[in-house]
Amino acid sequence: MKTMNAPKWVMTLSLLSVAMFSHGTFAQEALNPFSVKSAAPHELILLNHGLASLEERLQMIDRAEKSIEVEYFIYRTDKSAKLFTQALVKKARQGVKVRILLDYFMVKNDLSPFYTHELEKEGIEVKYFNITSTLNLFSGQYRNHRKLLLIDGNEIITGGRNIGDEYFDLSKDYNFMDRELHIEGELVKSIETTFNETFVAEKSVRVAREKMPEADDAKYRRGDANNDDNAFNYDLKNWNKKVAAAKSFINDSMDSSVETSIRNKGDTELKKEYRGTCDQLGFHSEYPSIGTKNRKEDRVIKHFIFDKIKNAEKQIIIDSPYFIVNDELAGALENAFNKKVDVKLLTNSLNSTDAIYVYAAFDSIANEWLKKGLDSYIFKGQKPKSYEVVENLSGDARFGVHAKTFVFDQKDVVIGTYNVDPRSANFNAEMIISCENNPELAAQVQGDIKSRMDESIHLDSAKAIKDAEFYQTGFGKKLLYYIVKIPSNIFGYLL
Repeated sequence: MKTMNAPKWVMTLSLLSVAMFSHGTFAQEALNPFSVKSAAPHELILLNHGLASLEERLQMIDRAEKSIEVEYFIYRTDKSAKLFTQALVKKARQGVKVRILLDYFMVKNDLSPFYTHELEKEGIEVKYFNITSTLNLFSGQYRNHRKLLLIDGNEIITGGRNIGDEYFDLSKDYNFMDRELHIEGELVKSIETTFNETFVAEKSVRVAREKMPEADDAKYRRGDANNDDNAFNYDLKNWNKKVAAAKSFINDSMDSSVETSIRNKGDTELKKEYRGTCDQLGFHSEYPSIGTKNRKEDRVIKHFIFDKIKNAEKQIIIDSPYFIVNDELAGALENAFNKKVDVKLLTNSLNSTDAIYVYAAFDSIANEWLKKGLDSYIFKGQKPKSYEVVENLSGDARFGVHAKTFVFDQKDVVIGTYNVDPRSANFNAEMIISCENNPELAAQVQGDIKSRMDESIHLDSAKAIKDAEFYQTGFGKKLLYYIVKIPSNIFGYLL
């Protein structure tokens, strides 16, 4: 996601414009793979660093022997995506079964059917979720926001990252500070089951690329011959250009020195990441369906998280790029405040956000929630001094927080794809991993969140909120803030 071109910004602006103008250790939920718990030990890697996370993905793919499942909300065609995709193609050529599921709205202009056509020629099966236009204010709103790389039914990575340079510290414009878990253990089989069910769901479909233009197509035989010839030649040239770009993305190697820099730095940072175990691991995901029932009765994650907030005894730490409070979340938080629970929030400033309209909505409620007891921090937007990258690849990029993380009472951790906003609560298919009663993992996560809070502005007073409103913000962004502020509050339920 990028500032003005951010997928979340693009998606929601389109909505606003229309609206306005075998597992014996499993708990009792074992029959439902979309909500399971396990008391078996699971090996964990906490992936706080972008390049480390990319490197772990590449190493996982290299380890694959039978199957690779890939599921993402966003999938670019940039440096990191090229490395990732060519690793998948290499495995497919070796006979490994590779399946990819992508949200249609978010990737149709990046990894378009021209690219998937080339992937299919390599034996890779690709589907898109929900090809309904988002201009449809009902069915178009249900997006697949899950993020998953799953190898041989044995190991996964899930969390906040998609496939694109901004998620792996490789963009010169804007990068995300994110967080993920790599997991090995019996629960992975249930997660694979949910991928399988989502992959064959009614809304998951194959989309063919556009047909090659031909001179005798009806559209070129309707008027002046010269104009028709010009239109045909123009369309054919564009079609061939798209085909060539897709083939190059699949087959042409990256500059070896760039690839070596990325892989070496990623491996160095991966060796620094925390590794541990969890004996009380849970997995929760929404179902691959759309409709009112999906939005209300059948939602899984929001009820799990809201119950955790209500039942917290001492402290809640929330790390989310977006913070928009609906009635259900408000009730849970107010219950926590009534019990004198310390609730801390890390989110984005106007300077660090990729979604100006979301910050506008947060800025409108920040003072109200400060009075209720919320202890908020907004990330400034600069790369933390201790965060190492490949300097010539990330340049002077802004950074924003993008992790979706909760820590409860310094012992329970939730990491996944769920943002604190109504879209994650009521529309998107999301997934989370919970690790209970693990103070060691909780301490590692809290330590990383604190390091990001140290690079943030503490909103500890009404004056601090006002002073921070336009921190390092230019005229253009200020203007857009004022333009979207009212609609952001009116249509907050769609954000």
